[in-house]
Amino acid sequence: MKFQMNITTSYDDVCRFFSADDLKSFYKSHGCDGLEVMPLDNYDPADLEHPIPPEECSLIRSSMVRGVHCCCLGDWMDKDREELIRHYRKDLDYAKWMGAEYVVFHVVQVNDEEGFTYVMQHEDREVLTAAASFINELLEGQDYDFWFLMENLWWPGLNFLSPEDTRYLLERVHYEKKGFMLDTGHFLHTNLDLKTQEEGVDYLNQMLDAHGDLVSYIKGIHLQQSLTGDYVKEWLSTRHELPEDPSERFCKVYEHIFKIDKHEPFTAEGVPAMVQRIQPLYVTYEYITRSREELGKYLDQGKILLMDCQKNKNVL
Repeated sequence: MKFQMNITTSYDDVCRFFSADDLKSFYKSHGCDGLEVMPLDNYDPADLEHPIPPEECSLIRSSMVRGVHCCCLGDWMDKDREELIRHYRKDLDYAKWMGAEYVVFHVVQVNDEEGFTYVMQHEDREVLTAAASFINELLEGQDYDFWFLMENLWWPGLNFLSPEDTRYLLERVHYEKKGFMLDTGHFLHTNLDLKTQEEGVDYLNQMLDAHGDLVSYIKGIHLQQSLTGDYVKEWLSTRHELPEDPSERFCKVYEHIFKIDKHEPFTAEGVPAMVQRIQPLYVTYEYITRSREELGKYLDQGKILLMDCQKNKNVL
């Protein structure tokens, strides 16, 4: 197993580190082998008119990068296909240029209204069919050699609620080095009744039991949790209106999403055994933090928990 921390190339993340050497020293000291990078334009607050593209981020060297998380679009099924191809090829080409071992791609369809109301307009199979077709078009004819790992969310698409649907997607994607990125927190959001992390581990193990041989296709784990079922229930008990103004709308939607999906350390006693059961190639501590200090604290919690796994990380 290889252990990564997540980072973006946006100003909020890169401003925490003084240099590439400082960044490397930081993640090494907190138990990580490398980085999973989401390539975003970097806007210096002093110069918002001239974005710095991800490939010009001097903080991140190719030797640090294990994975690249595509800047995935949630509401895409009715969008222009050529525009979507250009959007994702940019990230995939960045991954190739960086020598990444894997990329992460969300398989989901959700618009702002659905995220607010939980009233969905598409069935899982409809999204999976469209996603497989798009993924095939995106990857065919390209000379990529990284793992293409499809990630679950709690919206329509890949959510690991049905082994039959999981297999349906896998069988329809033609790319040879295909697999799944299991986001533990995202899966927990499919059950609003979970109260404790221990219940979350049990729920995940029940999913793994049901998936049987498909577990071997889980090549990566985004290890994080947030138990926010009570928040969602409270949210859905009252009516919420989406703002008309696009910038206000964007902020309101993401404020809501981050209250659901907090990306905090998964520290239940049963987590190491669950990780060992899956035996993934990659484990990414995927956290949302407000400072370098908080990120270090979160990483240390994960490092201590998975110490035995890390001692045996070359088992695969």
